[in-house]
Amino acid sequence: MNNQMYNELTHPQRAYVNSIRTIGEQWGYDLTKTDWTRRELVAISMKRQGNDDVPNWIVKDQSRRVGRGVYAIPELPLESVSPGHGNDGDDLADSSPTDEPSTHMVEAIG
Repeated sequence: MNNQMYNELTHPQRAYVNSIRTIGEQWGYDLTKTDWTRRELVAISMKRQGNDDVPNWIVKDQSRRVGRGVYAIPELPLESVSPGHGNDGDDLADSSPTDEPSTHMVEAIG
């Protein structure tokens, strides 16, 4: 989790972020992402509070707007992982692909 940004949220804001984590985990959402669609946030709000109200601190803050109906919530991920610093088994690539074909492809071709 980006602790610094999360710690700067107000108590109600933290409660909403925690709801996204809890409900999102139940529904199998990717909790490592920071960009969330209005549709996802409306679904979270419906489950959380029985209405489709997404908090204004998310949808009215222009700095959080990534695109049409997509909002950044960088405080949400439980941990941030950079290349070479992941956890065993997290399936995150630690290097970029190369132009060289893999040995499996060479064997299959020739």
